[in-house]
Formats: sequence, C-alpha cells, structure tokens
Amino acid sequence: MEDQREVSLEELKQPLNPQEIQIENIQVPRQNTSCWNSFLISLGLKAPPRVPRTLSFTGQVTPPNHIENIVKNQKYSLLTFVPVVLYNQFKFFQNMFFLLIAITQFFDVLKVGLMFTYVAPLALVLFLTMLKEAYDDFKRFRRDKEANQTLYPVLQDGKFLNKKSCDLKVGDIVQIHANQRVPADIILLHTQDENGQVFIRTDQLDGETDWKLRNSIKQIQSRIKVEEELIKLPHYDVEILASEPIQDIYEFTGLFKLEYNGEVFKQSLKLENTLWANTVLASGKITGIVAYSGKETRMAMNSRQPRTKVGRLDNEVNTLSKLLFLMMLFLAILLVVLDGQNLSWFILVQLTRQLILLSSIIPISMRVNLDFAKLIYCFRINTDQDIEGTVARNSTIPEELGRIQYLLTDKTGTLTQNDMIFKRLSLENINFSHEDIKEISEKLQIQCSEHNGPISDLEQILKKQKERKSKKKVQVKRNPDLILRDLITALTLCHNVTPMVNEEGTKEFQASSPDEVALVKIAESLGMQLMKRDSDSIEIINAAGNQENYQVLNLFPFSSETKRMGIVVKHRESDKLIFYLKGADVIMKQFLPESQRGFVDEECDDLAREGLRTLVITQKYINQEWYDEWATKYKEADELLVGRSEAVKAVINELEQDMEFLGITGVEDKLQENICQSLENVRNAGINIWMLTGDKIETAICISISSGLKAPQQNIYVIKELSDEIELQAKLIHFKNLSQNYILVIDGISLKCAMENYKQLFLEVSTKAPAVVCCRCSPTQKSEVVESIKKYTKKITAAIGDGGNDVGMITSADVGIGIVGKEGMQAALAADFSINKFCYLDKLLLWHGRLSYKRSSLLSQFVIHRGLLISIIQAIFSSIYYFVALSIFNGMLLLGYATVFTMFPAFSLIFDEDVDIKTALTYPPLYKTLQKGRELNSKTFCFWVWKATFQGSIIMLLTIAFFENSYLLVETITFTAMIFTEYLLSLSELNRLHIVTIGSNLLSILVYILILTTMRGLFEIQNILQWDYLGKIALIVLIAWLPLFAFKLIKKRVDPSDFEKIMRSVKRQAIGMDIKQ
Repeated sequence: MEDQREVSLEELKQPLNPQEIQIENIQVPRQNTSCWNSFLISLGLKAPPRVPRTLSFTGQVTPPNHIENIVKNQKYSLLTFVPVVLYNQFKFFQNMFFLLIAITQFFDVLKVGLMFTYVAPLALVLFLTMLKEAYDDFKRFRRDKEANQTLYPVLQDGKFLNKKSCDLKVGDIVQIHANQRVPADIILLHTQDENGQVFIRTDQLDGETDWKLRNSIKQIQSRIKVEEELIKLPHYDVEILASEPIQDIYEFTGLFKLEYNGEVFKQSLKLENTLWANTVLASGKITGIVAYSGKETRMAMNSRQPRTKVGRLDNEVNTLSKLLFLMMLFLAILLVVLDGQNLSWFILVQLTRQLILLSSIIPISMRVNLDFAKLIYCFRINTDQDIEGTVARNSTIPEELGRIQYLLTDKTGTLTQNDMIFKRLSLENINFSHEDIKEISEKLQIQCSEHNGPISDLEQILKKQKERKSKKKVQVKRNPDLILRDLITALTLCHNVTPMVNEEGTKEFQASSPDEVALVKIAESLGMQLMKRDSDSIEIINAAGNQENYQVLNLFPFSSETKRMGIVVKHRESDKLIFYLKGADVIMKQFLPESQRGFVDEECDDLAREGLRTLVITQKYINQEWYDEWATKYKEADELLVGRSEAVKAVINELEQDMEFLGITGVEDKLQENICQSLENVRNAGINIWMLTGDKIETAICISISSGLKAPQQNIYVIKELSDEIELQAKLIHFKNLSQNYILVIDGISLKCAMENYKQLFLEVSTKAPAVVCCRCSPTQKSEVVESIKKYTKKITAAIGDGGNDVGMITSADVGIGIVGKEGMQAALAADFSINKFCYLDKLLLWHGRLSYKRSSLLSQFVIHRGLLISIIQAIFSSIYYFVALSIFNGMLLLGYATVFTMFPAFSLIFDEDVDIKTALTYPPLYKTLQKGRELNSKTFCFWVWKATFQGSIIMLLTIAFFENSYLLVETITFTAMIFTEYLLSLSELNRLHIVTIGSNLLSILVYILILTTMRGLFEIQNILQWDYLGKIALIVLIAWLPLFAFKLIKKRVDPSDFEKIMRSVKRQAIGMDIKQ
C-alpha cells in the first residue's frame, strides 16, 4: 500500500544524492541490472531502466548510459520481413483457407486439377501485399537513414568535430544550426542571442504550429560572451541533475549546479530550458548537452503503433465469408451424401475433393478489390477541389463516412473560428463595449500622461493601510479610470507573447495560444503596444506614447490544470512590484474578497449568455521586503529535483491570496463559415449531434443557438452542478418523460456523477435527445463519452475537433475528423480525416462517404456472386455426372475467370453514382437511408445468393438441354455464357451507365475473344462459331439475366426503397415547381 503522508517543504529541501534518488517511494539505485538483464538490454530485447542521471561537461554520465541515438521507424528487418508479413496475412480467414486448399494439391489422392490453379491466386495476393509492405518499409528505411546520418558539431578534445546523429550519446555537447532537426533531447546551454533566447518549431512533436520560446542556462550564457569560448566548457565544474525520462512532453525537472571560485551557483531547469528530439531550431545557432537519447527521448517514448481501425463493412464482409464457408461445406456434404458411398475413409477424401472444387465460393480477391477501392475513394477525397486541403489519413475506413449516426464536436475552433473579437470590458462600477473603444483610448491616454506607471494611487493605498496599522492589503475605493489603466496594462504584460519583426518589416506575435495573441492585440487597439520581450524584461509604449520598462521576476504559465496564468514584474521607472493574475472565473474568484465574488459570478454569466468568452483579470501590489522573503522560499522549492511541483504550487498559493479585482474581458469567437447550414444538413441526414466543450454553460447555450445546433422549435433542459446522486437521477428521469423536443445541456460536475453512478440511464435518455451539449468537459470526459456512446448504441460515431485536447475523443471514435486550425495540427494529424473548415463535412459525409459505402457494398456482393456462380455450376455438373469430383473447367480458365475475364467489369462498379453531387447535398435525407446498413446485410446477401443459384442453374441446365450430345462443348459453352452473364449483370446493377464500366466490359470481351481464338487448347471452338450455337449461347445468357433485370424494375415500382421514395418525391417537387413557373 502506498504511503499517503504529506511531505513538508523542509523535508523536500534535504540535499539530493544523484546516485540514489527516491521517486514515489521507489528507490532507484545506481546499478541494479543483473548480468542477464544487461545481456538482454545489449541485444535490444529489453528496455534499459529509466533512471535519473547526472551530467558533466567532461562527458561523464552517472550512472553510465549507453543507449544508442538511433531513429528506427522500420517495421521489419531482412530476417523478420517474410515471416511477419505472412503471419499478418494468414490471420485472415480467406487466406488461411486458400493456403490449406493449396497444400492439399501436393497429395495425389486430393488433386483435382492443376496445382498452379490453386496456388497462383493466393501467391498473387501475397505478392502484392508483400510488395506494398516492402515499398512502405523501404521509404521508412530511407527516412531513418537520412536522420541517422545527419552530421552535428560535437565538442571533442577542445574543438567541435562533426559527428553522425546516430553516434551521439548522453553527455555530448552538440551544436545545432537554424532549420536543423534536434537529434536528441537536449538541455540548452548557450544561444547566439545575447539574452539566451531561441525559438523552436514543435509541429512534428505536438502538432502545434506556433513557435516556442526556449531559454539557455543563465550562468553559462552570461559567462560565454563570444562563440570561441564554448570550447572551454569542459573546464567548468558543472553538474546537471536530470530526472528520469518520462513521456510527458510538457514536463521536465532538472537542476544546474556550477562551482566557481568556491561559490556554488544553482538554477532550476524546466521545460523552457530544453529542446526535445524532432523539434526544429527556427533561427540562430545553439549549443546544448544531450540529456536523453534514442528510446529515452520524449519523441520515442510517445511513439505508438496507431490503433488499427477496422470498418464495420469489413467486419460484415468477414461475417459473410464465414457464411459462404458454411454454404460451401453444406454443398460438399450434400454431394457426398447423394453419392451414396459407404462409410469409409474414402468419404473424407471425396468430401475434401468436393470442398476444393467448390472453393471458389470463398472470394480470395475480395480484400484486394476492397483495398484498391478504398485507395481510390481516398484519392478522390484528397483531390476534391471543393474541399481543398482535405486529407484522408486512414485509407481503411472511408466507407464508415457513409453511415455515421453520432457526431461529437468540439466548440472552440471547430464550430467557431478561434478568432477573438473584443466585445465587452466589465469593471466593478462601469462597463465598456466595443463601441466605446475611442472613449477607453482617451481615458487611457489621460491616465498614462498624468501618472507614471500602473497603480498610480499607491500612496493613497499605503496611507490607508498605515492608518489601519495593517500589513494586509486593504480595499480602497479607487478611481475607475485608474482601474481601467491597470486592467489594460495587465493585458499588455500578463501573457507569453513575443513580438517579432517578419521579413516584410511588420510586427507579428508568436505565442503558444491564439487567445493570448488576441488579448495583446486588443490592448494594442486601445493604445498599449507591446514592443519587446525577452525572458527578463518587457518593453511597452503606453497610450500617451511613453515607453515603460518592466523587469520580469517570475512567470507562471497557463496550464489546463491550473486554468490561470500569473507574472510578477517590476516597473523600472517607479520600482513598483506588481503581481498580475488572470484566468477562468471558477478558479479566480477564490483569490478575491468575498464581497466581489458574487459580482464576478453574475457578470461572467451575463457575458456568457451573450456568447462571449470571459477572462478575469486581477493584480496585487507587493512590497519589496515581503517579496524578498517569498522569492527565497520560491527559489528553494524551485531547485528541488523531487517533489518540485507540489512545493512550488504551495509557495505560489501564498502569492495568489488577496488579489485585487480589475475587470472581466468578454470576447466573441466568430462562428465558422456556413456553420448553420452545415449543422442543419448533418441533422437532416439523421445524425445526432453532441457538442463537448470546456466552456461555460451559458456560452455553450448561446453558441448552440446561434450556430443552429438547437433548432428554433426546440427547448433547452439544463442539468447543472449536481453531484447529489438522488437529485441527478430525478432530473434524468424527468428529462426522459419529456417530449423529444428538448435538447439536453449538462455540465462537467453533473456529467461526472452521471457517468459514475447512472451511466446506463444517462445514455438511455441522452441518446434519444435531438442534441446534447456537455459543458466544462475535460479531455478525459470527452473520450469517455465517445466510448460510452459506441458501446451503448452499437452505432457508428464520429468525433471532430481542432486542438490537442480533442485528440482523445478523435482517436476513440469510429471515425476521427480533425480540423486544421489556429491551435495547430495535433488534432488533424491524429485524425482519420483532416479538413480545413467544418462546412467541408457536408461533402465529405453526404457525397464521398455515402458513395464509398454504396460502392463497396455493391462491389463486395458482386464479387461474392461471381464466386458463387461458378461454384453452383460446378455443383450441378457434379450432380449430373454421377457426383464425380472432377472440375468442369480446366485450371487456366478458373484462373482467368476472376482475373483477366471479369476483374475490370467488377472493379468498375466503384464508379457508379446513383445521384449527382448537387442532389446529394441538397437532400441530406438520402444519407439517412444508409444508416441502417441496408446496402449490405443478411437480406441482401440472401438475394445475391439466390441470384447466383438461379443464374448458375439456368446456365448449366440449359447448356445440357441444348447441347446434350456435345459433352466436349459443355466447358466452353458454360464458361462463355457465365462470363457474358457477369458482363450484363455488371451493367444492369449500375444506377447510371458510366464510361469506365462500359469501356471495361468492352475490353474484357475483346480479351476473351482474342484468347478464345488464339489459345485453342483451352476451348472447343470448332462448332461454337456457327450461328446456331451462338444463338443458343445468347439465349442461355438472356434467360439467365433478363428475369432478374425485369424483377428489379418491377420491384422498383411496386416496393421502392427509402432512397427511391425520396427521389420520387424530389422529382414530383421539381415538376410542381416547373408547372408553377
């Protein structure tokens, strides 16, 4: 059982021994690997233990680390390629079945024809698969080789010498130039910039496109003034303590110690001092020391084999393949029983031979056909100019886009543009709107002209405090204009934004969040301009045009855990120390006086009802004496290697108390282009929409109304802040009894309680609602909701989002869709499909998805019919000729039947279109007809089995009837009638004739005639070319095909499908409109 005692700050201050560090009560010794473990690690069969390490500039590492810095993304080696690929292929039922069939042909007693006939199809499928896998792995090998062979200058023997990336090891001091890939996890020692700053691009690591700022170690940066002095680094008595490697790319704990002239200098190391492998240096040149290499890098530890998604259609086809096997087994047993043989071992031989003859029932080419069809679907998606930028990243599930029933969407950046527009500024005694920008600017200009820096009424506050003889911050009634000045100053200072000058000479901002940039731009529009920023200082031009300089003493970045950001600055002109803190209202109000919390709650709710995103801004004046004491405690906590996070959090909490409320910003996030029409189309297509957002209930409701997620005739039912199980249950039951004209809105607290205690009831009532809005959702809750809907409804779900917090639900859904947005590429890269705008979803689902599903359904059933047809003919042939296990067709014809003779007509079915693009997008209910899977199910399967049985029987029986005295012609006549029946069927199954289908049929006919006339050994053609024979063959084909075609036409009129009913309604409406005109 874990020790749950609290650890005090004094305990955490105890000196650390790098040889033996305790983490989470687990002792990590310096050496703990046995000889056997060391042997396994050296072979790469076991991962080395992840331990903290101590680095020095001499290259010494404690404990020693010998992990190779090799990038290896290959799936196979020369030894493993063939066995692994074969194993993965023979996991599939069809391939294993045909392997067993091929093996039987090595035994004379079981041989029924040419061995080549049964080996060649399987060999062809395996060859194509291995060729594709080899090509893909070779590309990975080339990329790995390029990365491993890249040269980097490494400090060796007093000079920098080039060294391959794969030869780098922990403790090496390496230099990296602009636009170079970072080869390992590196601690930043020195940069060309005198302030020790550098920007990196992390899009290949976390998908975020904004540049990230990194800082070098101050003690090194300040001592090395010129680059030539870098070769003296090994002379410094330095120890760098780094924690054990972890997966978290946003966390790093380390400590830098320098002993110089008998004095010890320390600096805590954090994420801002690191460059993770596979990031790219944006500019300049840096020098760093390798902390983690190879498999211990953050990139390698976060690399996972992507979860292979198998589409529902693939599962349905696999199920049908098993039914076909049972059918084949039944036919074989029936033929053996009808033969009337006595029980003996010979019956097993006969049964096996009959199974081999009927093996065409199992379509070995099914997977190949479907895989190539999927590639074409994805190619069409990628090249569609109407949805430019759309990328199909997963080519295995395009058909799933055709019958989605639940769409779970993020709000910010997905339904909205993540483009903030200033709307409201709420102070305690006065409110400003975007229409008051001129008035705000004038007030700021006056205050900046009259007063030197923020908190200009400080003397009044201190005087009041002195009168009360209190050291605590007291509430003083301040001039609203002064508060306004402080508020806009806070917006200009409290952020992680860095201004830069681009190549055109204009200023632009770099930040980890577009929200931060938006707030700085709002401050600029009001007259407060951010001019310069580095790790130690900020320079601004105030509304009066005067320069103000601030020293950055402490910075506490925003995180999803704290939901706030703080900064301690010193106004250089007045020496005032000020702490600014901003964040979400639910977090910030705890730091405010009790008297102001009610106002904050009420005002944030009012702003949220207008659809605005809110941010609470506060400040606190700090006197120098108090700050010095606090800074000492903070430095001690920040230098801990173990327990740093908890200790720092406790010290910061002291600083955050008794904050002064400045105001609340309300910004509007513009809706995505054509979002209302898109959501209406999706809803009319029969797709249930859920919005999962981390925003407030009021904001989410407002966005759901303005975006059209809530229809005008619908009402809203809110479940808010319910953690009591009984009360929540009553609410859910009440909602269940309401009409289906209510959308459900639930917050994170209530959702957590519902999922923990009443998951079944919650899912039962929520999945029947026309729409659901979940607010204050964490990323984990989003994933849990998606998984629960999949499990409860058994229906296909899609999740769409644009940020890193949406990746969980995107990967959990049956179909993940990522939007390339301002938050970067993380969601798009993790998704199965990525789009640039939400409105692109219309065409992706209603056109591409719908057609992909319909086409694959038709293709798979046609391929099943093709195999069944030849097997039915074989079964009837065996029955007529005394149940002898002999093949009606020779091996070459069997091989050519599913390849050169019918391959192209069958595959051309994927070009079929039942409606045009305009109709599909104008009438979304057409999509609804596919959601029940009526294109491919047991009913349609039985119908295609009946087709094959009817046509096979007609072809075989009529051939015998018409040519009873021509046994030698049966093979040629039957085969000819069979393939021409297939050609006609491939045309009659189309909704619209397509040039590709017509061309493929003509080409196949020409190939057949050519082979018929040139390869006379395969056919008996002496009498067939006579008109009498040709007429009888045409009659057989017509009798086999025409009744089914007529039945299809009659059924359309008598019992039309849902799709046909909708299209009839569309045509009637069009005719009615023409008459009115």
